[in-house]
Amino acid sequence: MHGALVYDAPMKFAQDQINSKYVIEAYEPGRIQVASQVFRHNLLIMPDRLLQPWEVASMEDVSAQQLQVLAAHEPDVLILGTGQNPVFPHPSLFRPLIQAGIGWEIMPTDAACRTYNILHGEDRRVLAALVL
Repeated sequence: MHGALVYDAPMKFAQDQINSKYVIEAYEPGRIQVASQVFRHNLLIMPDRLLQPWEVASMEDVSAQQLQVLAAHEPDVLILGTGQNPVFPHPSLFRPLIQAGIGWEIMPTDAACRTYNILHGEDRRVLAALVL
């Protein structure tokens, strides 16, 4: 196989300056590690709490009502981790976030994990909704 990269180990994340137990320590498709615990289901994570499981099977199941529930946690920003590939829900679903003044980003889950840790390290009130 020329030009293909194969990873046998989970992607590990540095935690140098984050002082919280809700840091994402490692991720690979179907598996995420937080606070030395391995989770194999979709989850919601904030700097001060772990809300799991997230009751969606995939990004196609995300509704405006679910985003309203996420907005009730009052994050500064919502990071949607869509699995291995980017999936963009219809823009009309984001009305609850717009009305609440909450920013959001949509990206594959590996990038969402890194972004969550970066924003968390900046003391931002971030909520990551992650599809594994």
